Amino acid sequence: MDYCAGKLDAIRCAEWEAHFQECAACRERVDAHRMVWEALDEWRPVQVSPDFDARLYGRIAAAAGRPWWRQVLAKPLVPILAAAAMLALVVVRMPEMRSTPAQPQSPTAIDLQQVQQALDDMDMLTPVGQTSSSRL
Repeated sequence: MDYCAGKLDAIRCAEWEAHFQECAACRERVDAHRMVWEALDEWRPVQVSPDFDARLYGRIAAAAGRPWWRQVLAKPLVPILAAAAMLALVVVRMPEMRSTPAQPQSPTAIDLQQVQQALDDMDMLTPVGQTSSSRL
């Protein structure tokens, strides 16, 4: 690192250069470091607008003046809580899913309990005053 940064005296620099002539791994590493240093030398930071500080402090003051619940909603807490609620729902429902083993049914098998429930549901949906014969 000191060699690439130019911090070594002439004697140490010559010793390293002699080593680089013999060691390909160190030579490749120094070349990579040089490329990074050159890229950093060429990099120019983006200029910020003259009113950047004033706008930043204005946004900070506006955020500090908001009610606590608005500050909470502005943070990623809400999506995290929603994901946690969905996960909790899956975990709570998981025992129900495991407790009823799937029973293969033939396509022609009729579940009488299911038919009775459907008929009861239809009766609930029938407007008051209509008889079952007027529905058909």
